Amino acid sequence: MDSFFDSLKNMGAGRLAVMALTVFGLVVFFIFIMARSGTPSMTLLYTGLSTADSTEIAAKLDNTRVNYRMSDDGTQISVPNKDVGRARMLLAQEGLPRQGSMGYELFDQKQSFGETSFRQNINQLRALEGELSRTVGTLAQIRSARVHLVLPQRELFSRDTRPASASVFVSLRGNDGLGNEQIQSIQHLIAAAVPQLKASHVAIIDQSGNLLARGEDADTTGATARGSEDMRQKYEQRVTRSVEDLVGRVVGFGRVRANVTAELNFDIVSRNSETYNPDGQVVRSTQSVTDESQDSAASTGGAPVTVETNLPGLPGGAGGATQAGNKASRTEEVTNFEISKTVESVVRAAGEVKRLSIAVVVDGRYETDANAAKPEDAPKEWTAPKTYVPRSDDELDKIATLVKSAVGFDAGRGDTVEVLNMPFAETDFFDGPLKDDSILGFPRAELLGLAETLALSLVAVLAILAVFRPLISHFAAAARTATSSAGHSADDMPPLLGSQGAQAQLAGPQGMLTGMAGAGMAAGELDSMIDMTSVEGKVKASSVQKISELVTNHPNETVSVIRQWMSQES
Repeated sequence: MDSFFDSLKNMGAGRLAVMALTVFGLVVFFIFIMARSGTPSMTLLYTGLSTADSTEIAAKLDNTRVNYRMSDDGTQISVPNKDVGRARMLLAQEGLPRQGSMGYELFDQKQSFGETSFRQNINQLRALEGELSRTVGTLAQIRSARVHLVLPQRELFSRDTRPASASVFVSLRGNDGLGNEQIQSIQHLIAAAVPQLKASHVAIIDQSGNLLARGEDADTTGATARGSEDMRQKYEQRVTRSVEDLVGRVVGFGRVRANVTAELNFDIVSRNSETYNPDGQVVRSTQSVTDESQDSAASTGGAPVTVETNLPGLPGGAGGATQAGNKASRTEEVTNFEISKTVESVVRAAGEVKRLSIAVVVDGRYETDANAAKPEDAPKEWTAPKTYVPRSDDELDKIATLVKSAVGFDAGRGDTVEVLNMPFAETDFFDGPLKDDSILGFPRAELLGLAETLALSLVAVLAILAVFRPLISHFAAAARTATSSAGHSADDMPPLLGSQGAQAQLAGPQGMLTGMAGAGMAAGELDSMIDMTSVEGKVKASSVQKISELVTNHPNETVSVIRQWMSQES
């Protein structure tokens, strides 16, 4: 142990500082390697998250046993590189993240003293949009939603006011769609939450750019050209799906194709008519009138007409005159009849089918050719090829009858249905080879990770061989020297070693030979002699061997002796 410290002292302060710095760097390097090999590489999953989204995402990752690392402020979440795709799919299934829409919590923040009314109105609009987006996003078919409101303000000294309007963008889950009832419910929900907003002024669009609601007035007369085209396409698609589904159950799914062309009448017709039925008479009222009259006149016999002659009871009066008269009678009856009348007012909506043209193509049958001979070089799993067999006319007629019944065929309006049997072409879904993201059959990511590990291991091995091994060899040699020095006594030491101070010194060449000769070496040792051109005379082999051992066991002392010799000669 003392020799170890002596070796350290002989190195000097500069060498010790370099060695300490090297050891410290290697320790840090190995700690980094162990930490990197034990910790998987993390990849950023989402950034800019709200507190609510971060909480939900962390809970979902915990439930699915996916390791994650969250930043200090909670806005970033990282997961291992191998789990990025799976984590995003799991979170997308739950509608996460929800893009951090802000609601009425905007007003929880501290407002500045100089807040303008314009800024307050904008914050109110943002809060209302955020609350509506959250509410619409809670529907089962909707992954996320955004609501944009337009609330025009009435200008000063203006009589005209513009109505409010809204537009909604929805991101649907998978292939889920929204029905008409759900679309109308979203429109009425937003209209009821915004003042002076009509449900007909709410437009809705999905992530594929499909217009679900136009946001136009409901009382417009006549459908626009775009609306008519959409209605026609939807009708054709619905009829096509019904035909393919029905015929596909007979010939097999994927072996039938149908194309429907519909001519629709989008004219809105309003008709008013009155119809009278003369056979349906009903007595409504009867009126009868009876008139009787009588006219009478007296004959005076030629006497003059005076008062006396006309006064009754006087001589020559009317009582004595001859009487004559005229009677008349009239009866009138009026009967009023009510004739049945029909008043009809008909308004025919747009979209009446004028004509249908349907073309259906069905595939035939494929039967195994029993007469096919197996080739000699065919593999064991060889199967006989299949041949195309067309369908019979009777079967095609039955399919045509089935299609006519399904679409409401009407020969009076000129509908046509054609069913043809033709072989379907075999389609190769992948024309070219897939992009191979592998090297020699191994995934590229795994090979890169393996190369990184090998590089770090190579650096560690080089550090061990270049730094640690020389140090260990030096310390081991020093320990062996100390042990050898302690094991030999002063009598056993050859007379070559001398002592000057604390350091043993070697004598000169002549002294070594004299000392060895005076030590009484055995006669057998003198027999082996070596000629050395650099030494005068001959030297015993045993002496050379002992010198070699002394140099090996005492390198420091040997170097000191050689230096002393060199200084003496100079």
